Amino acid sequence: MHAVGELGRQVAEGIAHKDGSAIARVFSLQASSTRRAVATVADPSVSVIQAMLYASRIPHAWNDVCIQYVRCGAMLFGPSVRTRKPADSWHLAAEAIQSTVGIFLRVFSSLAPGRWAIPVLRALLADLRWVSRCADDAANAASRESRTSHAHLEECARLLNKAFTACIADRHPVLEQSKKWGTYAMVGIVFATYFQLKSIALCKNIVRALGAGDLPPLDAFPRAQAVTFRYYMGRLAFMDEDYARAEAELSRALADTPRSAKAHVERILVYLIPVRLLHAQHPTAAFLDEYPRIRAAYAPLISACKRGNVRAFDAALQDPTLERSLVRLGVYLAMERARDVCITRLVRRVWRQQGGGTRVRLAPVGTALQWLNCASDAHGAEWLVATQIARGRIKGYIAHERQMMVLSATEPFPHAALTML
Repeated sequence: MHAVGELGRQVAEGIAHKDGSAIARVFSLQASSTRRAVATVADPSVSVIQAMLYASRIPHAWNDVCIQYVRCGAMLFGPSVRTRKPADSWHLAAEAIQSTVGIFLRVFSSLAPGRWAIPVLRALLADLRWVSRCADDAANAASRESRTSHAHLEECARLLNKAFTACIADRHPVLEQSKKWGTYAMVGIVFATYFQLKSIALCKNIVRALGAGDLPPLDAFPRAQAVTFRYYMGRLAFMDEDYARAEAELSRALADTPRSAKAHVERILVYLIPVRLLHAQHPTAAFLDEYPRIRAAYAPLISACKRGNVRAFDAALQDPTLERSLVRLGVYLAMERARDVCITRLVRRVWRQQGGGTRVRLAPVGTALQWLNCASDAHGAEWLVATQIARGRIKGYIAHERQMMVLSATEPFPHAALTML
């Protein structure tokens, strides 16, 4: 039997046994066995591939799925790839995988029950996203236009949204066999794609649909899917400047992520460290040493905050390299807000030097603030202190006529620095 026919036989056997995981192993362009099989297809036309699959006895509804999938692979790994420009090969492969997913979604929607086929859907969508991204990269590399195109990824996003709907809208009466169990797997890949396209508003449509979806609780889904969902919910809250919600979501995501998964931990820390720094909480130096990229981005700012050195904080934030890094990560504005933490830490240091009582003379505080270029004169320094009081970072009030700061007897600085991990 031809190598492609053997792939078809494995698919047919998986369908017969309702073994979605076995089919998913075939539908993976990252699998060496699949690549070797599709690489034997010299002519990627539908009729030729159909003939190769004829003896496999694949059910009719699935046959077109297999044909288009093999076409996609042949466009990338078959002998005909040498006759085309890379951008053309990726474009043809993208069209074929889009057709594959479109056909499969019709098959998937007709399955009742269909939970067993969720692994197949996940595998096809992973290939869809990979091929779409590569096709856009190849097209942009070949184009003379300065504007970056995401045409293939945008079509990918449309199909991903259909896949999400197919899962969340399933009405099978037996929950354990429902396609709803694929919902959060779909959400993860949909969110990743929307974020890449910078279509953040579309993420909120997904969140609203989840609220009305009559789903099992999130903790009933695989932990990896729950972590991914919480990570993106944390990022959405971060972008909305809802830092309390962002901290809650990201903290739970971090707690459920194995420390050995360093790449995943780093992605969470990129946003968790700023929101915790806003509450004057910071990671230990030993913890930062485990993540060099995170340390490079945040260590200078954390160090300045701990010491209450506003001048050093401002210098770090204005460093061109660090500024570009923080802007690229989307955390620059949050780190700007952390300057308040630095100012509060400075006031706290002066308070301690004056004995740590409930009354603090404003003159030494003003001197410190002016020396570190936070204020140009005593009035500016007093305004800064009043601002920190209004924002709840200092518990007390200013007795202006007496030039004193009167502090609460209990926790006058409620956001004292703590270690994060």
